[in-house]
Amino acid sequence: MDELERLAFVGRSREGDPEAFGMLVADLTPGLRRYCRSFFENWQDTDDAVQEVWIKAWKNLHTLKANGAFKTWIFRMARNVCLDRVRSAQNRVRVVDAEEFSGQPAPEHLSPEYLAVQRSEVDMAWGIVAKLPSTLKQAFVLVCLEGMTYEQAAAIANTSESTIRGRVARARKAIIEAVS
Repeated sequence: MDELERLAFVGRSREGDPEAFGMLVADLTPGLRRYCRSFFENWQDTDDAVQEVWIKAWKNLHTLKANGAFKTWIFRMARNVCLDRVRSAQNRVRVVDAEEFSGQPAPEHLSPEYLAVQRSEVDMAWGIVAKLPSTLKQAFVLVCLEGMTYEQAAAIANTSESTIRGRVARARKAIIEAVS
């Protein structure tokens, strides 16, 4: 969904249209899951946070400026929800299970061998990203996986664009070193 379509769905959602809001949820949930995963060690906590984000978004749509960038707004909200959840769970220990990075079921037409190799590569890649310091991991996910601009990522992370550029560069360097 492009920004213009998203703006139309936001407008309808602000008028109370749950189907339009559902379209926004369907469009942005995969990216929110990836971003929120950068805060947590498991998909259960990630999905709980994403659900909380969508509930807060529905309740607070009236606070979004009429021409505001919804995607930046929702990711900023996700950051705040995740930070609150991390702070409240500082002493909790969880077992981490390997799950496909996208969290989506694999297409049925692919062979089991192909899926096993792909899953192991995804697990290895996510394992490398997961070991990055939190600030680097979050910047990397926003810019490199979610395709956001440095400006958008800076707005979400409440920092400068140059800080985000530096974090992404350090994350990329660390990933390259880990793979080498």
